[in-house]
Amino acid sequence: MNISEVLAETSVSSLDLSRFVSVTPDASVETTVETMAAVKWSCAFIMEGSHISGIFTQRDALQRAVGRPGNWQRPISDEMTVTVKSMRDTDSVADGLAIMNDWWVRSVPVLDSNDHVVGNLSYYVVMQAIADMVAKRLGDAASEPQVQHGLAFVDFTGMHTSAPVMVRHDDMLEAAVHQMRARGIGSVLVVDAEDSLVGMLTEFDLFTKLGCHVPDLTDVKVGEVMSGDLVALSARSSVATVIAEMAGHGFSHVPLLGESGRPVAVVSFRDVAAYLETSLAALG
Repeated sequence: MNISEVLAETSVSSLDLSRFVSVTPDASVETTVETMAAVKWSCAFIMEGSHISGIFTQRDALQRAVGRPGNWQRPISDEMTVTVKSMRDTDSVADGLAIMNDWWVRSVPVLDSNDHVVGNLSYYVVMQAIADMVAKRLGDAASEPQVQHGLAFVDFTGMHTSAPVMVRHDDMLEAAVHQMRARGIGSVLVVDAEDSLVGMLTEFDLFTKLGCHVPDLTDVKVGEVMSGDLVALSARSSVATVIAEMAGHGFSHVPLLGESGRPVAVVSFRDVAAYLETSLAALG
């Protein structure tokens, strides 16, 4: 059975669907963000009984909460995303991957036949499942040269990635957050005066470390909030290596370095997912 068939036959109900918190529609934005940050999960379901009425993610926290104290006491029902793409607990991992790619989301509510919420399919869980599958396939790949080539030898040179958006570690946080909001991106790379990579600032950093506690982003420097302990890979790293690093560390973005050691691109979970969705059937 090839990889695409395994994904299509693996039910999402067999995966860990616990990576979400739930709040009621009258909970404040501040309470919602603090509830998410306390467990370091990037998704909140807004629940009315056992039914979901909306969703609030770390991207929403970046856009609507961080550095915006005027929104902090508003009910989350005013700030949540109402149009939520969901899936059934009988659907497959392949179905979930397709929804993530088509709808540009990293969390998909999973419902039973009565439309009751049974969990959240997160990008991290999907990536972990794919990483385990890829490792197994590569272990068996001696007789499967297509798999070996497509996963272990193909790198991201010429594939879709994003150009790195960089800020200085001593820049004020307001400038970095503006870049992320304006470009609709989840991270920026942090460099020193010589443009050497020293860290990454992500929306996850912002909502877990700042949340609704810092009203003025001009008072904080990027270096005070960024993650300095990051994984950066060569642009020649294989697809399999990137998958393993993302799954192993729970990252959604990985910087790629050129021969000079400076950042040349950023590969995201979405880039990997798009490659896998279009290539898995061909890989076998």
